[in-house]
Amino acid sequence: MSNRHTKFAEQLLSVRPTTRNLVTSILMDAWPNDAAVVDFGIDSQKHYEALYFPIREAEIMPQALDAALGDGPKLTALARESASNPHKDVEFHTTWDLILGRDSSRSAEKIGLKDLLNNTQSRNSDREMVQDHDRGDLER
Repeated sequence: MSNRHTKFAEQLLSVRPTTRNLVTSILMDAWPNDAAVVDFGIDSQKHYEALYFPIREAEIMPQALDAALGDGPKLTALARESASNPHKDVEFHTTWDLILGRDSSRSAEKIGLKDLLNNTQSRNSDREMVQDHDRGDLER
């Protein structure tokens, strides 16, 4: 094992569980858990591959990945700097970017708590309608 791979393995032991899950999932050719998908902004197969190849080639080290957890711009920079990334144009955005207000690159308008609550109420209403339909309570 090369020195770089030894360092990679040592770093893997010192990172947060979510980062460890992403790295080990990639090393085992598996999809990461939901926390890793959300915290690393994996919105598509392209996002996954943009991290997959650089992680497997030890171009993105576990500690650098851990430092970028929840930070779309940092994840984007890590991926773009990696030679083995086949998707140089992919941009990462995480929920943490929205919460911390650093998602200025997205064209979507900012939403507030009221909008989130309205959206939740709308989803609950839709869910109730489907449940009523499943019970046969809706008139046709």
